[in-house]
Amino acid sequence: MHPKVSKGEIEVFKALSAAGLTTGMVTQQPIVLKATIPDFCWISKKKIVYLDGKQVHRKDKQQQRDEEIVDLLEIQGWDVLRIPYDPPLTPNELQIIIETIRRFVGLEDE
Repeated sequence: MHPKVSKGEIEVFKALSAAGLTTGMVTQQPIVLKATIPDFCWISKKKIVYLDGKQVHRKDKQQQRDEEIVDLLEIQGWDVLRIPYDPPLTPNELQIIIETIRRFVGLEDE
């Protein structure tokens, strides 16, 4: 099971890297519960980020699955952030996403 990586995920990864926010981060790391693979994960901080393209994640069945996965991860002690977006990302939208992730992961001072 290996998901297709979206252009938005690649853009966010590059921006996170340029901002120095990838220390301790893994990407596309399988988490065994309902077969989920987070887009970005800081294992030592127990923080997971999903970048949800609205074209896929607006469907009722997918939203229900997303909610179940978040519930299961939170039960295991993970903090989960889901970021909906409409591709393609503008530079301003990308910057907002990076700042949101920075605050969520607690990397303001790193």
